[in-house]
Amino acid sequence: MTITAHIDRQTDTINGVKFTNTHSGQKRAYGDSYYEYDVSSDLPAEEVEKVCRERIYKAIPHAEWQADYRKPGCSMGDAFRPHYTFKALGGGKYSYVVTCLYTD
Repeated sequence: MTITAHIDRQTDTINGVKFTNTHSGQKRAYGDSYYEYDVSSDLPAEEVEKVCRERIYKAIPHAEWQADYRKPGCSMGDAFRPHYTFKALGGGKYSYVVTCLYTD
């Protein structure tokens, strides 16, 4: 059996990027699920973002997801892909938030 749950407050480092999971799951009943991370690194922002989207929680950029979602005939497979926002907060700190649409 493989467990794929994301544990709140888990801290780890991957390729020089330190991250702490600060929230996992829904914020309200019947709502989307959010996986929020506080991230810090001395690496350039582009490299930090790449580690986040490929290693911390695999997702596509929100803008890419939104463009696909708004296309007429968007498939359910495209609509329900995890997507993220990545923000530089200054001083080598970042916010990485992955959103998964409500599916129940």
